[in-house]
Amino acid sequence: MMARSTSGSMTRQQAIRRFQELNSASLGEREAAIRRGVPAMELEELAALLGLPIVNLSRALGVPPSTLRRKAKNRDALPADQGERVLGLQRIVGQVQKMVEECGDPSNFDAATWTGNWLMAPQPALGGRLALEFLRTSTGLQLLSELLSHNVTGAYA
Repeated sequence: MMARSTSGSMTRQQAIRRFQELNSASLGEREAAIRRGVPAMELEELAALLGLPIVNLSRALGVPPSTLRRKAKNRDALPADQGERVLGLQRIVGQVQKMVEECGDPSNFDAATWTGNWLMAPQPALGGRLALEFLRTSTGLQLLSELLSHNVTGAYA
């Protein structure tokens, strides 16, 4: 599993491929990535990829915007619990890309943009709530991942 930031010369496609690798990583690999620390800048970059306002996304993930700005400016890592949620959302983007590649036509499909739109749309399977509301806990992220998986099979959660 790659453990580098989406910043720099990494393209949108490279970032999504990285998220796919993260989605396929073992629990041990993901735990090691959390222990190494998730740079705060990754949350800013993820918001841009998803097309979501950074303030909305950081709050949804339980990262105070002031903390995010300070840590990103200093190139610091997020606390483990916050970093874990960022990785969880990156995994969901990777999961969406994998699902489209396995079950549909991935040409001209942007998993990050689709995921950003999905997070902001009321979801019937979530009682009409926004998927964005479930990003604050690892259990909520797991629920979203399972909901997406059910959509592929046609099973309604």
